[in-house]
Amino acid sequence: MAEEKKKIDKEKLKIIQDRNKERGLILRELKEKGPSTLDKLSEATGLDKEKLFKHIVALRQLGKITFVEKKEDEFMYGLPEVATE
Repeated sequence: MAEEKKKIDKEKLKIIQDRNKERGLILRELKEKGPSTLDKLSEATGLDKEKLFKHIVALRQLGKITFVEKKEDEFMYGLPEVATE
């Protein structure tokens, strides 16, 4: 029996690629400039706050970013510290 070759849904692939690109922008910004607020990340990446917040939730769940502190009325997010021995 020959296996059917799976077809890639180009629309879904585009969504995944766009999402990965946006998350890459967020991670790059945090790597280059350190911890930041939602407002500052929105300005730096050009992403609207609602979309950015969804990415932050997902990236926190994946362990890619972490909550750093609350400064005034805003949360600051950053990259997790790498444990060194």
